[in-house]
Amino acid sequence: MTALAAPLQGLWKYRELIGLLVSRDLKVRYKRSVLGMGWTLLNPLLQMGVYTLVFSTIMRVDVPQFPVFLLSGLLPWTLISVSITGAAHCLLNNQGLIRKVAVPQMVYPVAVVASKVVDLLLSLLPLALLAFLLGRPPGPSWLALVPALVLVTVFSTGLALLFSSLTVFYRDMRHLIDILIQVWFYVTPVIYPIAYLEKLPYRALRSILAANPATPLIRCFQVPLYEGRFPDAALLGAATLSTALVFAFGLLVFTSRESEHIHHF
Repeated sequence: MTALAAPLQGLWKYRELIGLLVSRDLKVRYKRSVLGMGWTLLNPLLQMGVYTLVFSTIMRVDVPQFPVFLLSGLLPWTLISVSITGAAHCLLNNQGLIRKVAVPQMVYPVAVVASKVVDLLLSLLPLALLAFLLGRPPGPSWLALVPALVLVTVFSTGLALLFSSLTVFYRDMRHLIDILIQVWFYVTPVIYPIAYLEKLPYRALRSILAANPATPLIRCFQVPLYEGRFPDAALLGAATLSTALVFAFGLLVFTSRESEHIHHF
């Protein structure tokens, strides 16, 4: 525990630097953009429109108020996926700073995740509006978003640390990550209810899919936002365990190889 606590203390010490990196990322991303941060609100709605067209009309998914169901799972999934893709190259992109400035290298992947969390928080606004228009207005269950946001942020941070380190040593990771995210997306109940997985005829496949570490995280959003109830203790426990394992593994891999990164830039 002490070995894992030291890096976290270092992050807290350099929290202002993380804030500056987040601010830089947001400014660069929306520089010379007509809508600016409005794209953060528009992107999830555009994705929702495309998926709704495909899965509620062409490939029928029988889910009432499908757009609300879709966004409630798509927003946390987007945080996970963009954290991985964004953090994968952050050490390589900041190698000049890493060579010159003596700060913990994990501030760079953590800053990537933090900037994506800002996007997620802003994206909750169109979700709330859409839920209201479709007859599922925000209620007390939405308070469960607080622990859900904490869990998915820590989960995404663990993955960001893992893949940012691996990409330094294995440049093929940038191609494998795209494939991984595509496969992972379709085996995670984001665009279809979890009940679909439970109805699969192959027991071995059901067991494999049940071990998906992202599933309880996604459900922690779908249950309060779409189903309108608080997640039960079993779901929160599964999400917490999944988050703890992923974060600990990512942090362990990153810290054990951090001193070697600079020799592989």
